[in-house]
Amino acid sequence: VMRKEIIQTRGYDHAIAGDELSLKIASYPVTAQYLARRLKNEGHSICELCCGIGVSLIELSKSFKKVIGVDNSLAIIDDCRKNLQHAHIPNYKLLCGDVASRELLNNINADVVLYDIPYWSTHSGKVDPEKQNPDLQKLIADIRELITDKIVIYTPTHMTHEEVRGAIGPCEFMEVYVSGKHDRNFVFLGGLAQRQGTTKVEL
Repeated sequence: VMRKEIIQTRGYDHAIAGDELSLKIASYPVTAQYLARRLKNEGHSICELCCGIGVSLIELSKSFKKVIGVDNSLAIIDDCRKNLQHAHIPNYKLLCGDVASRELLNNINADVVLYDIPYWSTHSGKVDPEKQNPDLQKLIADIRELITDKIVIYTPTHMTHEEVRGAIGPCEFMEVYVSGKHDRNFVFLGGLAQRQGTTKVEL
């Protein structure tokens, strides 16, 4: 019942692959659609680090000729592949590995990188994401050095502009509201930032 409810409420394709938890921590299609429009002319390829079951990649494929997804779970990558195939996405590449690995990042060729910070908390009660996720400052520095400085980050709602700016410098910190509820934040870096400071979008 819960799985069905999540699919219905968020507007996922009813045939979407993924267990209840994967669906719960996946993006709302409406947030990914907004991002796809915003990034429309930013290049040919985008890579999503921590891509989950591919909800964002499906929408982003409308603005990029190639999408690349990275996740550390083979089961999740398998569900992601099923969802991309079901959506008839022609040009994609999926990698299973640790997003903090410089070796892995060095093998990625993309114009834009989207890093979706894992929430973790739904797995086992409230957990401090900073303790389980790679160091943000280091990861962003590695992405800038090895792939691109066009970076977007999805952050959980509890992360603040001050916290993010302190770790990675000036950015556009956008609070994203879905149907009136604060759903997540988008952080735009490099040439993707349209202005510095906090902005807000209602979807």
